Amino acid sequence: MSEPSLDSVDAEGRLRLAWRIAPACMDFILNIEEASRNTESIVDGLLFAAIQSANVSPISRDPELQVAYAMIGDAPPDDLRRPVSVNAVAQSLRMPFETARRRVQRLVRMGALEATPRGMLVSKFALGDMRFLSNVVLRHEHLKTFYLDMKAQGLAPAPASGPLPAWPTPPLRLTNRLIWEYMLRVADDLGAISGDATRGVILLAMTQENTRGFRPDQIAAWTRDPLALGQPVRNRKLAERLKLSSETMRRYMIALEELGFCFRGPAGLLAVTTPAVRATLDKLVLDNLANVQRLFIRLRQFGVLADWDSDSAAAVA
Repeated sequence: MSEPSLDSVDAEGRLRLAWRIAPACMDFILNIEEASRNTESIVDGLLFAAIQSANVSPISRDPELQVAYAMIGDAPPDDLRRPVSVNAVAQSLRMPFETARRRVQRLVRMGALEATPRGMLVSKFALGDMRFLSNVVLRHEHLKTFYLDMKAQGLAPAPASGPLPAWPTPPLRLTNRLIWEYMLRVADDLGAISGDATRGVILLAMTQENTRGFRPDQIAAWTRDPLALGQPVRNRKLAERLKLSSETMRRYMIALEELGFCFRGPAGLLAVTTPAVRATLDKLVLDNLANVQRLFIRLRQFGVLADWDSDSAAAVA
């Protein structure tokens, strides 16, 4: 199957494509969030992910190191892991410093993080914990499913040129690092429109509940009139799903309502797209389209997509 270049698609077509893939991207983002919650709440999960991503940034920036530390058994040594300050993590997630500091201290007491003179590291205990390793595998499988879905919708990069790495077993650590590059870009974009990354992911989860089971044509209709067509979700249900207290969730919803992204009615919560925020959401889905394409290009460069394409072709045959 020959995939058209996104560069050849006009602006209107690109926006239509961005909205068409948005529900699948939303499902993928929330699946990754859930598959990363070794801790009690979505807030802790975001902090842990941001610290983990910062720790391995020297590897993420170096293609040779990406390959050298690609497999599940190739844990990076401490001299390649970069500590990160709580303040830097709080700023990256647009989270109040005191909230981040309090949550990080709790994660240190739990053994998930280690405080060093230079900043925070994910602890060796957490890196070797079976829950952490099983989630590494699960995120890889979510990514493979997501790629094959996007490929079926016409969104896949052109074949890579030159030799590609050959993987005897899946390069789980490499794919997880690339997942986090994508996820933290998403978190930054969501935080930019909603005030902080946690609030943005909550907005995604609410939208998913409002549109659960919708066909593509129903999703398109929902974007035009979410208040009339959305399925309300109760505050308590959403709070339980994301492991937040009902009162904490209520505060987040008040903030989202003030920004024009939420309606709180007798039947429950609805994500809304008022005319005032529609242009902002159009930009969000377009940025996401670019981020997904970047993710797939990176996977293609490291030979991951070639394996998945072969698996897919073999399954069809």
